[in-house]
Amino acid sequence: MKTFIIFFALAVCSLSAQEKKSTAAVLDFRVISGITAQEAAALTSKFRNSVARTGKFAVIEREKMDQILKEQDFKMTDMCNSAECAVQVGQLLAAEKMLTGDIGKVGSTYSITVRIINVTTSRVEAVQEDEYKGDPDGLLTRFDILAQKITGTYKKSNTKWYILGGVLAAGGAAAAVLLGGGKSGGASGFPSPPKPQ
Repeated sequence: MKTFIIFFALAVCSLSAQEKKSTAAVLDFRVISGITAQEAAALTSKFRNSVARTGKFAVIEREKMDQILKEQDFKMTDMCNSAECAVQVGQLLAAEKMLTGDIGKVGSTYSITVRIINVTTSRVEAVQEDEYKGDPDGLLTRFDILAQKITGTYKKSNTKWYILGGVLAAGGAAAAVLLGGGKSGGASGFPSPPKPQ
């Protein structure tokens, strides 16, 4: 009976520890160059959702942020991206962490920087940077990855990709055997995968 009570107590403590997440808010990304304010707002929204999906923080919704700041009669400016301003907003929102970011475009290359600021200490706890060259639609995936990296939840995929007859296929050794017509290897331009055990 004592063992059951101890196990139950540990399980309850574990669950309550898992449920307690730091509260975080995401400020609108500051535009450095090359994109519109509307694009930056859309990308900020994407980043906010991506951070929430990691499960690392309890993320405050944008509408709730606006409501609280309006009640406090706080006017957000385009320049409210500094650590000092982020801390001030975080205190008004009762957030423990503030996430800020910058985005710019030079030629066809996008440059993105995101930061986590601790509201209590005013220190920048983490920074992630990324450069992306290509179609703007590809930024959406980059923001998912940035959210995972900044929150420490990113796991590199072990999926191997093979090209056969102009078709891109994912998989491990079994896929390589199937694509190679029963022989391992045969994928163009890629090393042969290990033989199935």
